[in-house]
Amino acid sequence: MNALDLVDAKVEYQADYRLVSGRWSFGGKVIHAPHRERWEFLNGATPQILLLRRDLDEAAMLWPLRRWYMSADFSLLSTLIGGLDREVLHGREAGIEKMGGETAIRYHVDKGGFIGDFWRSQDGILLKAKGKMTYNGIPTEGELALTNIRRVKSDPSLFDRPTDYFGIPFKTNNR
Repeated sequence: MNALDLVDAKVEYQADYRLVSGRWSFGGKVIHAPHRERWEFLNGATPQILLLRRDLDEAAMLWPLRRWYMSADFSLLSTLIGGLDREVLHGREAGIEKMGGETAIRYHVDKGGFIGDFWRSQDGILLKAKGKMTYNGIPTEGELALTNIRRVKSDPSLFDRPTDYFGIPFKTNNR
């Protein structure tokens, strides 16, 4: 399975998330629709939003208090963080577990850029991933977990970069 396809569930949902790696951790809210995601979090006391748009080949970091953004091609960002768009995970089913009221299929991956386990709901939502990811030859342990999952339709405008923001678009393609 392609690593990006792993996180791109075919159903819409909203959830709380927690990401832990080494000495740091943060969390917030994720809003997902196929090929589109919005990750909301606080950096200190400052709200930030990461928009991931595979459908438009754009990733944008938003600073709402300043009405400012930086964006790049999604494919460029994917390459910079280890080629997730090309990473193929070779996982084997390792059982069925209950997680927060969800029935999850657990997969174990033992070779490639990610070594560890991930759990998916029956409708394809990545509920948890825990393991070691290697980036530029440096292994990093981490865990991503979703809680309070709600399968709801989201307003499509939540995935759009606001038109009244100013910022810097870094583009490598000719669009």
